[in-house]
Amino acid sequence: MSRSSVLITGAGGFVGGWITEALYLADKYDVRAGVGRWASCARIARFPVEIAHCDIRKADSLDAAMQGVDTIVHCAYSKSDLTTVVEGTRLVLERAAANGVKRIIHVSSVATYGSADGVVAEDTPSVKPINPYGQSKRDSEDLCRAAATSSLKVVVVRPSLIYGPFSDLWTIPYIGRIMTGRWTKLGSAGEGKANLIYIADLVRFVDHLISANLPNMSLFNANGPEVVTFNDYFERLSVALGCGSLPAPNESLGLQVALRRPVRLLGRYLLKNHQALLLKAASKSFVLKDAMKRAEADLRLKPNDDELVLYRTNVSYSTRLAESIGFKSRVSLDEGIATSVQWARHIGLV
Repeated sequence: MSRSSVLITGAGGFVGGWITEALYLADKYDVRAGVGRWASCARIARFPVEIAHCDIRKADSLDAAMQGVDTIVHCAYSKSDLTTVVEGTRLVLERAAANGVKRIIHVSSVATYGSADGVVAEDTPSVKPINPYGQSKRDSEDLCRAAATSSLKVVVVRPSLIYGPFSDLWTIPYIGRIMTGRWTKLGSAGEGKANLIYIADLVRFVDHLISANLPNMSLFNANGPEVVTFNDYFERLSVALGCGSLPAPNESLGLQVALRRPVRLLGRYLLKNHQALLLKAASKSFVLKDAMKRAEADLRLKPNDDELVLYRTNVSYSTRLAESIGFKSRVSLDEGIATSVQWARHIGLV
């Protein structure tokens, strides 16, 4: 019997790369890695996996990548162009139906819930404000609901905060922050709940969903087996890195964040409206270039306003629905941190 064929869009990214590697190594499927840029292939090219150009903005590129595919795991995403991401999802769904794909697993995010707090299940209404990233995921989910049919089953997965090797949001930056010695305990500002899921658990869930018996449209939260505070996560990471306990909370943290706010706003404005001019000026002046690097590094060493809001939020994402179909995350926070630190040492981050 022929094996099921799985296409992963965004296979050059953090989540897509992990899914590609894991499904290939499991040797249960014919795996095809879809990438929008050949330059993103370095990591997945370590394996003899089939790599296909898969530009989610172009129908002909998608048609070629989807030939003979039974299941698509849609991870492709762009931080710089949220509109294209939504329209790309629309096109992926359209071409999947046209090419006879049987199932799409769309990787969304708990950011779709906006500012909801307390225990959040899949049917919990979103609470404004919703950041642009969360809104783009909501819009993409709406497209998924409209596209689901008996011929094309659609599964939406909403992961919480994904950490682990290669994570450029919840692992690499915080290792860098802690290693400088300037990242401190947050005190009451860090007592919100850190809903962290280790990347390997998310990959296991995706694998489970490929063959699970599901209705035409289904939606699941994906969270780790334990929910700790952000203070606890940063403290455990610091100890695992060999840095010991984090320094005591800085009583002037709120003031420092407020003082940096105009600098952050100015930086965003310049990057959005005058990036080319800024880069040109920096290329001609070592002093300006060095000052820009030091300012950027300094800003990254302290929490910004959005982070402080998150660090205080008392929310946990229920996984009862995932458990009802036989899946449960199993990597403890200490295990995930230990593996992440081991990886960081191996590649020279530590």
